[in-house]
Amino acid sequence: MGFSSLLMAQETAEINKLKKELQHELVDTSKVTIHLKIANLYLKSNTDSAFVNLSKALALAKKANDQSKIAQTLNKIGYYYEKTVNYKNAIKNYKDAFLIYEKLKDKKKMAMVYNSLGINYSELYAEDRAIENYLKSLNLNKEILNKDGIASNYTNIGNLYYQEENYGLAEKYFRDALLIYEKLKNKYGISSSYTNIANAMADNGKVAEGLNYYKKSIAIEEELGYQYGIAINYNNIGDCYINLKQYKEAMGYLDKAMKIADSLGERDLQSIVLLNISDVENKRKRFQSAIYAARESYAIADLIGNLDYKSENLLQASIAYEGLGDNVLALKRLKEYTAIKDSLLKMDRVKKIKLFNTLNELEKSQYTITDLSKTSEEAQSNYEKEKKYTHILIIAIVIFAFLLILLIQQNASKKKAFSLLEFKNYQVHKMKDEIDGQSDKLKLLNSTKDKFFSIIAHDLKNPFNSIAGFTDLMIENNEIYDETKRLKFLKIIKGSTAKVSNLLDNLLIWANSQSGNLKFNPKNINLAQQVSNVVSFLEIQAINKDISILNKVEKNVFVKADENMLDTILRNLISNAIKFTQPKGEIQIFSSLKKDFVEITVKDNGVGMTEVEIAAIFNVNEISSTLGTSNEQGSGLGLILCKDFVESHGGKIWVKSAVNEGSEFKFTLPIWKD
Repeated sequence: MGFSSLLMAQETAEINKLKKELQHELVDTSKVTIHLKIANLYLKSNTDSAFVNLSKALALAKKANDQSKIAQTLNKIGYYYEKTVNYKNAIKNYKDAFLIYEKLKDKKKMAMVYNSLGINYSELYAEDRAIENYLKSLNLNKEILNKDGIASNYTNIGNLYYQEENYGLAEKYFRDALLIYEKLKNKYGISSSYTNIANAMADNGKVAEGLNYYKKSIAIEEELGYQYGIAINYNNIGDCYINLKQYKEAMGYLDKAMKIADSLGERDLQSIVLLNISDVENKRKRFQSAIYAARESYAIADLIGNLDYKSENLLQASIAYEGLGDNVLALKRLKEYTAIKDSLLKMDRVKKIKLFNTLNELEKSQYTITDLSKTSEEAQSNYEKEKKYTHILIIAIVIFAFLLILLIQQNASKKKAFSLLEFKNYQVHKMKDEIDGQSDKLKLLNSTKDKFFSIIAHDLKNPFNSIAGFTDLMIENNEIYDETKRLKFLKIIKGSTAKVSNLLDNLLIWANSQSGNLKFNPKNINLAQQVSNVVSFLEIQAINKDISILNKVEKNVFVKADENMLDTILRNLISNAIKFTQPKGEIQIFSSLKKDFVEITVKDNGVGMTEVEIAAIFNVNEISSTLGTSNEQGSGLGLILCKDFVESHGGKIWVKSAVNEGSEFKFTLPIWKD
């Protein structure tokens, strides 16, 4: 039994035990406590059952009119919504719980709710509201000397600064939390503080020092048996080694992290580890492995709704496809990455509005502080003038004491305001940098698109000019030309029409693939039969040039492929072979098994290619038209489509060629497995 399965079995046994206790319990408030315990266990595996028990607990608490139990249940419902990513409802229930705790004057619970509100506002990108609630919680915890609560506040404030990449302030708050946890001898708190400090240091360029703190954290977590924390640290260490360009060490730690993440079933952790693995594989130029890891990570990120992870995986896939020379798929993934980043930028625009509102409030607060300072000076002056009179002196002292207290409070608010202002200024600069980066990427994307369509326009223009020109000649000189010349011109017009049709077919398929309208529908296909069908379709072209096409594909080979995509791949490769083979030449199509893939080869004995032509043949930036042996024209788009579709199947395509000896286009497809 795996680690995750063992935990689930233990939880189930505990839940069954509590349900039996519930059946024998008669007191409503005691039932509330049991329902809350059951809900807490269900939150880890079955959120629907958790909510059912929370609803029953709330109904029983209201029936007993126990305000403390009602507040406790509302707080737990808020936590349920927080865990199910419904932050709006989480905040509503936390606030309802807070109102009751406020009436009960339970400052410890009030501080706890403020802290929870800060966490949820942070998730909603409302950092100004988040830090406001954290500071309220911190003030209450300091008032009642709640050390654990203060450490938690420091940690959350540090996290807020860390998310905004203000690593210096983040590390300061994490170290403040560590000092408290060390005094309390709280090992979980110490280990998490070590991890947080390591994150801040590593991201601030102090990677070697960060590694030391990660390892200190792991030592404590191994003692505690805290597998999730160990996996987090392994992943972070792997990330550090990526930055140090020590990729072998990075993969070692990431593999360890992945094994624990799989055993625990932690999807969020699985996604980020796979994302880092994709990054490592790209840097090691193992692009196929990078694509596989990015796809797996993207699927998990899509399942849990994490837009940041999805966008980063699309970026890694784009880098990998670019490394493989597939600029079409690279651009496609880059456009998808840009689309998600645009949606995240929209959120940032909302954050910017909140930022300026907060700055206005801080400005008003600053005016108040100045006014109070002037009032304090006047009070002091009056006190000096009227100190001779005892009864006025007493009144002045009372006024002065009151104003002094108020001034101290305002000074505290002023410090808080300046801290928040510094935080918001940092956000503004960060958002500007992100917008500049997006602008550069969009310019590159538009430049590539314009170049591509200018080539397509050129290739459409030539056959249309040919059709128009020869049609005009036949109309104007119909009485002069004999049947032989007219037939010759009609054949030229027919050939140009076929070229336009073929180009438009490829262009339509490419446009559908880029827009996402082309669905990938793999099924069991007899490869020899599919090749035979395509050869029959192209047979007239071969007959016109007296070229033999030999289908040597084994009869019992079945591939897992999309029928339309495979048809397009074979049609383009065989059509190209006919185009560049001399009359009376020969084309062979054969296959061979390579582990879980079939390698298909289209071989001709035509004109061949130079090394320079081979290097550019699958590159969208190098698309060009080359005349065939009978002056046939093409667009070069067909081979771009072939590469795109082969990669969609998880295969690869390449070419071997020599000038005047012919070419062999090879590609792989997965074998069909029942």
